[in-house]
Amino acid sequence: MVAYDMIEEITELFCDEAHVMEEAGITYLYLPDLHMPMGNNPPLQDALLSLNPRDGYPTRLFLSTPIPGKGSNWSIHNILGKSWHTISWNYVEFNGRLADVLANHLKAFA
Repeated sequence: MVAYDMIEEITELFCDEAHVMEEAGITYLYLPDLHMPMGNNPPLQDALLSLNPRDGYPTRLFLSTPIPGKGSNWSIHNILGKSWHTISWNYVEFNGRLADVLANHLKAFA
């Protein structure tokens, strides 16, 4: 379960709004206009943060568009009726703080 204060921390640090969505037993945090690390184009991306194990990853970050020159092994997934892009970036565990999980995923794009 994702606590309200955890979502509030995400909105304070990374984007103006976030909310929980679910599909096929997997919980996602929808992050519209997520602020990407400096130097990324586009600087804002809609994103989904998977909070459950999926595809052999403990958590995953999906972006609305791939970022040229960033990340490796991009793949496309249909989630919640939309195509989402992700990289091969593993071993980011859900340790109890959403902000830590998201920050660790964003390191791939720094």
